[in-house]
Amino acid sequence: MTSNIFTRLLVLFVALLAIQALVIAFVFYSFVDHSSAGALQQLGREALWLAVLSVATALVVAIPLAAFVAGRLSARLRRVVSFAHRIAAGDLTARIDSIGSATGHREFSAMEAALNESAVRLGRDFAELESGRAELAVMLDSMQEAVVAITSAGFVRWSNAVMQGILGSQLAPGRPLVHAVRDPELLACVRGALERGELCVGRASLLAPDRVFEVNAAPLPAGGALVVLHDVTGIEAAQKSRREFVANVSHELRTPLTSIQGYVETLIEDPNPSSETTLEFLGVILKNAGRMNRLTEDLLALASVESPDYKLSMQPVRASALLQDAIDSIGGIVVDSGVKLQSAGAPDALVMADPDAMHQVFGNLMENALKYAGSGKRIQAGAHLLASEVEFTIQDFGPGIASEHLERIFERFYRVDKARSRESGGTGLGLAIVKHIVLAHGGRIWAESELGNGASFHFTLPLAAAPQTVQQPAQQPASPAAV
Repeated sequence: MTSNIFTRLLVLFVALLAIQALVIAFVFYSFVDHSSAGALQQLGREALWLAVLSVATALVVAIPLAAFVAGRLSARLRRVVSFAHRIAAGDLTARIDSIGSATGHREFSAMEAALNESAVRLGRDFAELESGRAELAVMLDSMQEAVVAITSAGFVRWSNAVMQGILGSQLAPGRPLVHAVRDPELLACVRGALERGELCVGRASLLAPDRVFEVNAAPLPAGGALVVLHDVTGIEAAQKSRREFVANVSHELRTPLTSIQGYVETLIEDPNPSSETTLEFLGVILKNAGRMNRLTEDLLALASVESPDYKLSMQPVRASALLQDAIDSIGGIVVDSGVKLQSAGAPDALVMADPDAMHQVFGNLMENALKYAGSGKRIQAGAHLLASEVEFTIQDFGPGIASEHLERIFERFYRVDKARSRESGGTGLGLAIVKHIVLAHGGRIWAESELGNGASFHFTLPLAAAPQTVQQPAQQPASPAAV
């Protein structure tokens, strides 16, 4: 660039000198034509040499001057070009060190100042854009929903942390979405948003094991699509549980209601029923009414312990006192059933418990054991001390429970032997109530069993932090709630 500027200036200067020499020569020869030959020839030669000397002197002065001016202009142009390259490379801190008006190039200074101002404004806008982008990324990462942006060609543009947690490294930017996702409904929603440019809603159940997502795919103004996945696993599980609960309650109520209705209709249709028949029918009606009453009480108890407002009156109580109170409360039922209730002992350690709630826990577990005591005809209740809690055990020696039922036995309305449970009048809610009460105490509960060797139910209560005034639980009648 420097050589080009220098060459052009030098050529222009030489052209001007040549024109000057031609003018001088023309004037000189015109003067010679009108003068005498001798003197004028001498004068002409001197003038000619003078002209040549002046041209040479002008060249000697002009060449360095042209080179200097060209170098200054070229240096400023190089700074401008370097500035432009740095901006194009993403260096928005680049600036032109303007020489100012001291060199006389005020136009260059104005251009450099304008370029610097543009760079400052561009850097400020870019910083604001990056700040907004970072805030948006943080907001999307903090969402509970999974979000992924797709290009118009179907490639992954960006995804938030939740989406990456679901699909892992498969969901890398630049990869086709179909290589990371195998759910047909999600892919269909994405295609609808990309091809038809409309919001598509679907349901994906194959992205992660045991998880269900609601899919919303919306087209983006600049092309591509934004996909938002909302985890509805808990909602669907709650809806399923609600449907099952309503169905179970309806079934449990329908059976005694049907029986009551049938016997009442029979009594009404028979104008002169015998006293024995009347008493028999009334006994059946009373039995079914009692069953409905127990179901209602257990439903109210379950609703109470599952409520967020459920409160316990926690106090330090001796583990041995809790166990002995439970044995004494259920003693009458045990004697009538012919089953022997044995105590395996319990430590005097203090546990934090609500005596009334624990009375219901022991009552439900012991009545459940009475129903399945079997040929062993005995139940054993005891407790032993662990590191930071006391473990209570209620064991029967009946037929036992198959292993596939142990994980679900604390669910509402779940029965191992449905026919026997309904025959004995159980509601299927007793163990569910026990589970919620124990968990509300901060304890654990589980069941262990082998077929033919009976079953044992275990639960724990945390130890009291420090010795306090110990209250003995008051004896209460056994709870009617049972499995």
